[in-house]
Amino acid sequence: MKTLLLAATALLALSTQADAARFSAINGNKLLQICTNPKTTTSCTAYIEGISDTMSLYQELRPQDGSKGDSLPAYVCVPTEVTGVRQRDTVVNYLKSHPDSASRQAAGVVADALREAFACR
Repeated sequence: MKTLLLAATALLALSTQADAARFSAINGNKLLQICTNPKTTTSCTAYIEGISDTMSLYQELRPQDGSKGDSLPAYVCVPTEVTGVRQRDTVVNYLKSHPDSASRQAAGVVADALREAFACR
């Protein structure tokens, strides 16, 4: 249930209608705090996996070939063997190397970090 809720939140983050999107109050700085605190790393991992899963689902529902509606570019392709912990480490490293992301909305930061690390070929 928690993963489903996180996935739904992430799907909103990918919405193209600014007036219809609702984002959480978590920004990059808060996400970094959550992801580096040993007491909350599980929550961080679940949040990131929810966004990753939602991005993958969205791409599956709207494949590049246009067979299920308007085609979308492949945005991120996380290999199946990549664990949630590795995705979390990827996001943490991204946040540390992109301090300008501290004030950005967390879902967008996660999407950018995953795209940078796992871009589709």
